[in-house]
Amino acid sequence: MYEDRLTDTASTRVVRTAELDLLLSLTQEPGSEGRLIAVLGEPGSGKTHLLSALVRERQWTALPATVYRCSSGDRERAMNAVRKLLWRARRAGEREGGDRPVIGLARRRHRPDRELVVIEDAHLADDQTIGELVGIAAGDPAPLVDVIVSLRPRQTPDRLAEAVSVTTAFGRTVRIELGPLDDEQMLAMSPVPAPYELRHRSGGNPFNLRALQAMEHGARSGGDGALAPYEFAVMSEVRDLAPAERYALHAAAILRSRFDTDLLAEVAELDPLVASAALRRLVRRDLVRVEPVGTLFAIRDEVFGMLLRQMIDPCWAALAHQRALHRLSARGQAGTQIGFHLVSSLSRSSELARIVDASQEIMETDVSECVSWLTPVLAEAPASTEIGARARLALSTAFGRLGRMAESRDLLFVVHESGAAVDPAALAEQVAFVSVVEGVLSQDVQTLDLLGDLLRRPDLRDSPVWPRLVLARGFRVSMLGRTAGRAETESALRAARAAGDDPVAAGLLGLAALASITAGNVDRALAEADAAAEALDRTPEHLMARHIECLLLAGLAYIYLGRSADAQRQVGRGVEIARRRRRPFLLPTLLVLLSEAERHLGRLRQARDAADAAIVESDAGNPLRHAQAVALKSAAEVWMQPPGSGRAKSLAQQALAQQALTGAHVNGSASIAALTLARCAWLDGDPAHCVTLLLNEGRGADMRVIPSGSRLTIWETLCAAGMDAGMPLDDWARRAQEHARAVPVPPNLAYAAMTRGHLLRVQGSPGEAVRCYREAADLFASVGMPVEQSYALGQAARALGEQGRAEQAAHTVRLAAEIARRSEAVTLLDWLGRQTGGPPAAPAPQPGARQEMLGRLEVFGRLTHREREIALLICSGMKRRDIADRLTISMRTVDVHLTRIYRKAGVSSRMELALAIQRKTAGQEYATRF
Repeated sequence: MYEDRLTDTASTRVVRTAELDLLLSLTQEPGSEGRLIAVLGEPGSGKTHLLSALVRERQWTALPATVYRCSSGDRERAMNAVRKLLWRARRAGEREGGDRPVIGLARRRHRPDRELVVIEDAHLADDQTIGELVGIAAGDPAPLVDVIVSLRPRQTPDRLAEAVSVTTAFGRTVRIELGPLDDEQMLAMSPVPAPYELRHRSGGNPFNLRALQAMEHGARSGGDGALAPYEFAVMSEVRDLAPAERYALHAAAILRSRFDTDLLAEVAELDPLVASAALRRLVRRDLVRVEPVGTLFAIRDEVFGMLLRQMIDPCWAALAHQRALHRLSARGQAGTQIGFHLVSSLSRSSELARIVDASQEIMETDVSECVSWLTPVLAEAPASTEIGARARLALSTAFGRLGRMAESRDLLFVVHESGAAVDPAALAEQVAFVSVVEGVLSQDVQTLDLLGDLLRRPDLRDSPVWPRLVLARGFRVSMLGRTAGRAETESALRAARAAGDDPVAAGLLGLAALASITAGNVDRALAEADAAAEALDRTPEHLMARHIECLLLAGLAYIYLGRSADAQRQVGRGVEIARRRRRPFLLPTLLVLLSEAERHLGRLRQARDAADAAIVESDAGNPLRHAQAVALKSAAEVWMQPPGSGRAKSLAQQALAQQALTGAHVNGSASIAALTLARCAWLDGDPAHCVTLLLNEGRGADMRVIPSGSRLTIWETLCAAGMDAGMPLDDWARRAQEHARAVPVPPNLAYAAMTRGHLLRVQGSPGEAVRCYREAADLFASVGMPVEQSYALGQAARALGEQGRAEQAAHTVRLAAEIARRSEAVTLLDWLGRQTGGPPAAPAPQPGARQEMLGRLEVFGRLTHREREIALLICSGMKRRDIADRLTISMRTVDVHLTRIYRKAGVSSRMELALAIQRKTAGQEYATRF
């Protein structure tokens, strides 16, 4: 029954908050007339869970709600439970004696609230009930209750689907379609973060995602208890099938996709006419679907087929795979079409080579399928055999592409130590790949020694794989914050160019550009970076997908050169390829680099979004990238948060805490987070604390533990805060000048000019300082860094004000404010306003930034008076029991109010709620000032 399912899902978090809020508002609108509300979604999309949450909300508020569930067994009955209810309601209406016509449920006299009827799986109702629902949709006459029906689009009877569509167009009926969940919703719905591969395979379907997680848990633990609820759900859906339909469905699960009626009949061992009739009925039941092109069929979805195969008799399934293999081989199908049947058939042991070949063919399109094909081969082929070594190397590649590095490394070392007669170039290629993935994930360096051994082998020196080995080692060295050797890089570059290997040549050019930057040869670095970009641009996507680290190197070189737009283009391409080609392990690193490029370009909102995406992608098992993403989000928020918000500070503290747990500082997240905390302290009027934070993080004024690219930013912040705190600036400014001369890229020169300006102001030369600040602003503008340009102009305005040149100062602030507004830098706008004693006189804020700020106020404003009262008390640190005693209400009522408060405010913890309240207060102040 539906009520049982309601209980099962009660503990699961609601992630479709927008749809739930819409349902609550629709069913609580005042008025005597109800309406039909149709909730449509694919099987497993969360219709039951959403409606159960709605019913719970009404139960907590003592509003009536009646729930029914239709099933296929009710189709042949004269009158199901819903029809009986509607019939009794009509009889009650007649006894009341009114002239008012009543259809469906009549409202009870003693209840002023409109009742609610929820009919789940209404597409399975009998014809009479469907007719009743069509009448309710048309409002002929208008119902006195709200009726919510959940429907599967492919199974909804035509007349009901037409009635819903027509009446929705005229505003009579409300239609809510449940599309796939996005990544954030899918991660929020489960206490165990789902990796990218599972999220992709689930298609955004909650049932599919949980089933895949249960399968993965069962495979690793050796038990199948976690999968039982999902198997039971499938069993319940197919339990009333006739024998011919059941055999046809099982054969469809074996064939999976792109099969015709004749192939299905042969695999199911059915007469073709019987198979055709059964197939038509399965399509009507939405258990089998027609392929978009041609007259081929497919099982409803991958997860449904996997669950079905778990319940099929294994002996029958093995024979069915054998029949499918023979028929498909006779048709001349490729290995990618028959690999699944090779693995599952009785003749697997004699087909191991074909299985390995097929798995390597399918690896580019479906890594998970490749893993499932190769795993059984390992049990039948020892590592010392040629086929066993090939299978393990292929599986090592597959695990690497999924980011499962421990398993990938283990297989690699097994092959290396087995003494198998394996092609040295193939082994070297795999070692290079695994080493690169380790670098992308910022994991340990177990393959570096093996990589070095291969590079010293004379027989590989003239091999086409040698440039790839050099690139892999150079990439690892770069990820560790060091510079690759130029001589070896240039030698490998010549070899790659001679072989026509554009992607590897581009990666080696990126390494050369990084080495030139370190040596201070900016012109050469620019030429090498541009040559790398040109090679990458002419490389097709399918080749680029194998060498996305080359895009990373080119993007990193461009960022260090101050060419953030070029970096954004290269890294953005890498993100798109990684998503399309299913390279999830690359996404965290690509996204953090994209966030860095977007922030330098003044696209703070895009930088924050990229950091958010990196947080989502790295949460499952990459703590270093996760900390880096949180730090980068804080760096974007420091200028765009409302004044006094505290968001940036909270994020920076979180990043530092995570970095401390990992015990590594290679990726610079600690320095980014420390810089954010220091800027927050300076903006809050505590420059001495800002200086202390930065000196502690840098372990002194030389900043040797800080990555080279961040040192000038820190020295400039030290000078700005030290100037406000009355500290000497000479040492910090000197170090900044020396660093800029050593690496004279435009951003470095601009920050050095800023430090000169600060020093000149302290020395009593504000006029000279203005020229330095304007020089810095011009340099920032030349490389497209508007936030820094606006900040430099703000410092110039402050120096002009110190000279008494008020009109020029005001003009400079207005220019800086216009630049800051284009980047939605709200905190920077507030700081600029303080430089001349008031808000800058510039055009109104952009609609997007203003709308977001007003949207936060609106969300908080949706809380009732009692909910606001409880929210303030809970944020003050008061316990739930104390709140109940103080307000003379029950603990249960406090919990109900807290659930609604968290949902309406879009938060999940007391800390986030406190920040939301701070944002609301700060937003009101900002709205008043501007």
